[in-house]
Amino acid sequence: MTSHLRKVVCSSILALGVAAGLTASASAQQGTIQSVTFYTVKPDRVGDFQAEIKEFNAIYAKGGSTNYSSMWVSLTGPREYVRAQYYNKWSDLDAGPDPKLKDQAADLARISLRIIDCTESWRRIIAEVQPDLSIAATEMPKMIRVLTTDVRPERYNDYLALVKSDILPAAQKGGAKMYEFSEMRYGAPNTEVTSIVAMDSWGDLDTGVGVQKALGKEGYQALLQKVRPLIVQSVVNEYRFQPDISYLPAAPTK
Repeated sequence: MTSHLRKVVCSSILALGVAAGLTASASAQQGTIQSVTFYTVKPDRVGDFQAEIKEFNAIYAKGGSTNYSSMWVSLTGPREYVRAQYYNKWSDLDAGPDPKLKDQAADLARISLRIIDCTESWRRIIAEVQPDLSIAATEMPKMIRVLTTDVRPERYNDYLALVKSDILPAAQKGGAKMYEFSEMRYGAPNTEVTSIVAMDSWGDLDTGVGVQKALGKEGYQALLQKVRPLIVQSVVNEYRFQPDISYLPAAPTK
């Protein structure tokens, strides 16, 4: 890896988000600007990668940083670790390392290099959550089902209208614990959207999740007939929450 690329990647890791990330607290404030970084970790360096992330997070915790992030691992598709962060406003992305960790900057830089040494590649996308098309999470999901959809440019507004009129109400009726709808802004086509549904386990699929659960087999097929003319393709992947390598606020005491 070139020196320039190392600096770019380390800068990205050290920023780690200024606003609060997705938290386990139902009362926590979550921004709508969603930054997601995907890491392809070398197969023989997974243990090292996890250990370095834990050490990095420990420094953040000791310094009292509120730059939170959650970590996930893919269960389908390419084997990737994913860091999710949320920002309240675009200017938050301009900020550098947390000033609370000024004295630990050198240590964090060294750990960042070791983290990158464990990876084959990385990529980052930034999307914007649409609260009026979403159901806010009340707790951290154990798993998430991520549907990434490439919408036909000329039918984009029609697709958003269908989400509002049919898909979101069905997710609500199906008792979805979370339905997060985001529009892509940077790092992928701007006609791409994602919808994230919370799951407890693979077993949830036996009874259907969210929209499928509400509409039943025939109703869901009828919905797909409305969706298909509006899109180019959709891809569904599953991810599992990794609490041991996430950096989140402490759960509120009862």
